[in-house]
Amino acid sequence: MSVPKPDGGRRPGTGRVRPNGRVAWGLLLIGLGRPAGFAQFGASSEAFLASLAPLLAFLIVMSCVVGWPNHPLRGVEYFLTVLCTLLAPAVIADLFCRLWNRRQNWALYANVLNCGLWLMMAVLVVMLPLASLTVTFGLSPNDAAILLLVAFTIYLLWFHWFTARHALNLSRGRALLVMFAVVFGTALILHIPAYVGGRPTLLRIDMPVPAQPGQPTPTATRAT
Repeated sequence: MSVPKPDGGRRPGTGRVRPNGRVAWGLLLIGLGRPAGFAQFGASSEAFLASLAPLLAFLIVMSCVVGWPNHPLRGVEYFLTVLCTLLAPAVIADLFCRLWNRRQNWALYANVLNCGLWLMMAVLVVMLPLASLTVTFGLSPNDAAILLLVAFTIYLLWFHWFTARHALNLSRGRALLVMFAVVFGTALILHIPAYVGGRPTLLRIDMPVPAQPGQPTPTATRAT
């Protein structure tokens, strides 16, 4: 199935950076399974960089929060790890685009995935109260959390598959291959510091804990 052609038959994104309102509308359509949403996104390197800019700004702020005031190196570690995670889908997809002659579709795919991170945040915000609602109907908190995780994971995988299929104009099988490569490749990159640094989480911040009288000050670890 080919990507819809807006604006008099032209393919989505002719080098222009789309207005935020059109991108939001496009995300809503894609999130509901409507391929017409891809027509609201630019398919140029400028559009890709424009979609990456707010994510980088958010990452810089979060890295400063993590590293301030006593852990600057961990702030740098956080920044580099998440930066690699943000860029990994575009890099992994580029390999498949070269293999299957889809280089002209790469920027559209990468642009949608960048913007899709905001969609995933919105979906999670919607799912949280729904999960809480199931607890009021008798479901245990642990089961509600598992149900939330499973539902969100299924939606995330579907979104990646749907985006690969329509943005890259691939068959169902090839889109499935791209989905698995991107999702699990990104997850692997995200957990590399845990194995290289010998830490069970992406980041550990040592926080002082008040000591009991006559005892040395212990240290607690807050995982982020």
